[in-house]
Formats: sequence, structure tokens, C-alpha cells
Amino acid sequence: MKKDKILSKPFCIIWLAAAFIYGLVLPFCWGNNPASEMGTLSLLCEDRKIYFWIWGLLTAGSIFINSQYFYNKFSFKHKLYDIFGVLAIISVALVALTLGHSIEDWNPKRIAHWVATGMFIVFLLGSLALYFLVNLKKHKSFGILFICMLGIFASFLFIFIFIGKSALMEMIPVALLEIFLFIINFTSLAPSESEVAAV
Repeated sequence: MKKDKILSKPFCIIWLAAAFIYGLVLPFCWGNNPASEMGTLSLLCEDRKIYFWIWGLLTAGSIFINSQYFYNKFSFKHKLYDIFGVLAIISVALVALTLGHSIEDWNPKRIAHWVATGMFIVFLLGSLALYFLVNLKKHKSFGILFICMLGIFASFLFIFIFIGKSALMEMIPVALLEIFLFIINFTSLAPSESEVAAV
């Protein structure tokens, strides 16, 4: 597996760990209740935008570089997957730019915020989920990993439908995705390049 300095193992792990810790700590800051409808990161950070920017860049950035690390692990290169990662970063920037909107009605800024949020989720999960779906025949574990990706997306829907809008739907799925990336990149639970190549 070829790795350059940007996609070095320590760098990817450190960025992933920083995003994981920050994403779990931020929703509890300033006395915020992450389980409350008014406790979302968007509302928490509407007057503290720099903290949301840090969260967005840490989250999207760590997932992007760790996805790239995974692709390199299997000597895989395709522009579409790179584009998905870049669009996730752009989407979270759009989410940050639309902070501070009124929640009293569906005004254009609020609609843009929700659309950007939806794009962020789709692009964040899409590149990996699509990879496993397209490469199901390469290794039996890719089917399991694809199901795991669906489970992570389902956790967002479950929280949104049964618990309601809150920071939990931002914290838990993202944390699960970060754990998932750590497992497939840096543990023996995911297949190695040689195992996939042998199929």
C-alpha cells in the first residue's frame, strides 16, 4: 500500500481521534442539553460559529482523509469517490454559513440550512457505502461492511423519528462512522489488501 505524508497512519488516527472527542464534547458545552430539541449544534453555535466551523472541518476532514486512506489500502482510485468527499466538506461549510436562521418559519436561510445538512449526510456516508456496494463480489466482508454503513445511516433516522431533532442525531451517527473508519483502517477486523486481491 502506497502512503504519502498526508495519508500517514499517525496523521489519520490523530485527526480522527480529535474529531471524535470534539464531536462528543461540544454538544455538552455551555450547559447545553444534547437531547433537547433546542440543543442541536446549529442552535448551540449560532452565536459561537467558530466552534461549529471547527466541528465541521474536523468531522468532514477526518472522514475524508480516512476514506482516502482506505481507498489507498486497496489501491483504489476513482474521481467520483473523491468528489463525494469534497462535496461533503463544501456541504458542511454551507451548513455553517446558514447558522443563525430563524426557526419560527421555513424561511430561505432555514431551508438552505436543511438542504445543506441533508447533502452533508449523503456525501459523508455515500462514498464509503457506494464503494462497498460496487465491490460486493470482491470480498464477503464488504457485504457486512455495507450493512454497517446502512446501520449508521439508520441510527440517524431512528434518532430523528423516535427521539426528535437534537444534537444526538449529530453526535451518535458521526461517532459511529468515525469508529467504523478506525476499525476498517487500523484493525485486523477488516480484510487486508492481499485477502481482497486473492478473491
